[in-house]
Amino acid sequence: MEIMNAIEKRDFIHSHLHEIKEPAINEIYDRMLILYNESLIEESEEDIKKRNIISHTVLKQELHNWRHTK
Repeated sequence: MEIMNAIEKRDFIHSHLHEIKEPAINEIYDRMLILYNESLIEESEEDIKKRNIISHTVLKQELHNWRHTK
């Protein structure tokens, strides 16, 4: 089997995903959800280490502004 880079792997997965049946699709989904959540946690931890954080007041103001643009 040839070695693929990340983009090629994503393309392969995307183009063949419709061929996967349950329960395998559920297993793939559960695993991807875990990996995705772990990546968000790692990203958040890196932001904290780099002091790339937002204050509660600023966050509330952004949410307030966002709600009025809907």
